[in-house]
Amino acid sequence: MEATDFWNSIKAKLAEKGKTQEWLCKETGMDLQSMRNRIYKSRFPSIEEALRILSVFSTTAEEFFGISNEGLKTTISEDVMLIPVVEQAFSAGHGQFVPDSDTVTDYIAVPKELRKYGDKFAASRVKGDSMEPTLFSGDIIICDMNGYDGEDGIYTIIYKGKGFVKRLQRTSEGVKIISDNKHYDPMYESSETEDFRVIGKVRSVIHNIE
Repeated sequence: MEATDFWNSIKAKLAEKGKTQEWLCKETGMDLQSMRNRIYKSRFPSIEEALRILSVFSTTAEEFFGISNEGLKTTISEDVMLIPVVEQAFSAGHGQFVPDSDTVTDYIAVPKELRKYGDKFAASRVKGDSMEPTLFSGDIIICDMNGYDGEDGIYTIIYKGKGFVKRLQRTSEGVKIISDNKHYDPMYESSETEDFRVIGKVRSVIHNIE
């Protein structure tokens, strides 16, 4: 069974009951934005989410898809991995306060292909408009926790005590901290210091769907 088959079956069941994706998310505790992104990209939900979906419809994997729960778990585990969603938002603007410790608010399923970047990831929301049109307020970014990898790209950083998501570009004098929104001026740092620390690189994004 492919992810497309999974979601097509769910859509058919929703249509049969006269229900919406919003209703399903409310009943299962899933994030609507994340669900729609998985449907669009043909990705399975996590096994926990899949079983909650089946529970809402008062059915089993065998009744619904013709495979056992163990078969469903195997199919999904080969496609996705779970990573934590942290409470900390990263500013695409004027900076977001960084707490002493991050609180995990949820877990989301992401493609296993991301493992090529390591095994430590976290997801968090973007706040502000300074990275438009690349990132928008409300988007969920998937970031590794490996610090600066030596290449230009979009990173989560701590800058002067605040959390940002910015594009970093190496220069002859250090690092240029860039906002994709041209209304924001770039910032400069000679190297990583107590005022400037790179958390990790953004490897994927789940765009907010209005």
